Amino acid sequence: MRQKKYALVGSVCALLAGLTGCATPLPEHDMPPSYAIEVPAKGLLGTYLGKQPGDGEDMSGFYMLDRGVDALSARLQLIDATSTSLDIQYYIYSNDVTGGLIAERIVAAADRGVRVRILLDDVGNSLSDRAAATLDRHINIELRLFNPIRLRNMWFSWPSKIVEFGRINNRMHNKLMVADNLAMITGGRNIGDEYFALGDRDFQDIDLLGIGPISSEASKSFDAFWNSPNAIPASVVYENAKQGALNITRDNLVSHRQREAQKPYTKAMEESSFSEALSAGRLQLYWGDSEWLADPPGKADAQSAQSEDPYLARILVDHLQEVRSELLMKSAYFIPGDLGVELLTGMVAQGAEVSVLTNSLATTDVLGVHSSYAPYRKPLLQGGVKIWELKPISNSQADPSTFIGDSEASLHAKSFVFDRQKLFVGSINSDPRSIELNTEAGVMVYQEDLAQRLAELFHRWTSDAYAFELRLDPNDRLEWHAGDKRWTAEPQAGRLRRIKAWMIDWLPIEGQM
Repeated sequence: MRQKKYALVGSVCALLAGLTGCATPLPEHDMPPSYAIEVPAKGLLGTYLGKQPGDGEDMSGFYMLDRGVDALSARLQLIDATSTSLDIQYYIYSNDVTGGLIAERIVAAADRGVRVRILLDDVGNSLSDRAAATLDRHINIELRLFNPIRLRNMWFSWPSKIVEFGRINNRMHNKLMVADNLAMITGGRNIGDEYFALGDRDFQDIDLLGIGPISSEASKSFDAFWNSPNAIPASVVYENAKQGALNITRDNLVSHRQREAQKPYTKAMEESSFSEALSAGRLQLYWGDSEWLADPPGKADAQSAQSEDPYLARILVDHLQEVRSELLMKSAYFIPGDLGVELLTGMVAQGAEVSVLTNSLATTDVLGVHSSYAPYRKPLLQGGVKIWELKPISNSQADPSTFIGDSEASLHAKSFVFDRQKLFVGSINSDPRSIELNTEAGVMVYQEDLAQRLAELFHRWTSDAYAFELRLDPNDRLEWHAGDKRWTAEPQAGRLRRIKAWMIDWLPIEGQM
């Protein structure tokens, strides 16, 4: 479908192919494997597990976290409620306000005897090697880096990334926190201010808080990644961390928490109805059956038989093919490809209504993704798929709805609602990188009331206040509509941004997006 008008230098493709064939080895280590700890239900988590339906011992309770302030509060409270073990797995961990608040709680949990395992993607996270290894010095904290580059010196890191492209091109994109093997949080959010309405860019995202058996399922996935050959201890990557540095870090984190405690955001978070209900054991959970769905760690291992096997994507396609009446889909990065166009338009042909929300050119944080996505809009619309693109929004609008903060909005959510009977929330985007290159994870919940809530959120985010609806005019040209306004070119994007997107479209990078 995408026939390029531009002749590209063949040597570029040859170079990429050659680099893809490179697979540099990871450093060896002798750290023993470790696994999730079975913990009896007690305290706050015990309170919630006591509300499990009498005939539903296999059911888990869920709560949707669609506001950044609530998503941060849930993570902080979950860490505070942990008594025995805490497992943390993220693609991005930023050294900023929210990263500091979470790190302070992590160290405090370890100080009271909680076993903490932290697994971070090496390319995605922004912690320095010194900071990671310093946390790893704590007797109760072990931090590992997934698929790290070999040369760590600032002068050699970029050349190393080029040489090691064949191995480090596959990343761990998972987002997961598990407390006491009893409660977990998963979804689209990484750890960073922009995911919790504190950054210059305000990512609109969705997580699920889950309490019950789903946590044990998620823990098994975490264990698989933790014990994989791609997870390298921080102490191996950086060997010079000192105990004194840990004491300084602890003091700095405590000071950071004290400073932030006086700020409006923190006070609003602590005084919110969500925070009060969660801490008091009064949060209304949606109980239902669920499945933890995750790619195996071998998907990101160039030496594994599972390398680049789209395991999770195949499962989701099976669920898509079961849809009979309606699919509501949010994907921050949406590049359906020819097969995706065929799948979604085929669902419409079978009588289903298919609706997609993704980023506009004005809100995307990755121009290459938009350039790769744009050519698929027309065939999707011609096949009856409905498409909305997010507007740049701030709280200066009359009706801010779930959006908070003065920052420019950008969609980061990845979710599906199937016939309003079940839902999936996770880390996987509908693009080639998520499907084939990176590992992804999420949870499928069979709960109609929660599915209805996510459907209502979809319709709120696709209302005229927050999104452009794409349509075709009588001559099959794209139009963007919101209320009584109409645009015939990418709205609110600016000329320079449009030119950049057009230039990027020259590059043969769709498979890497």
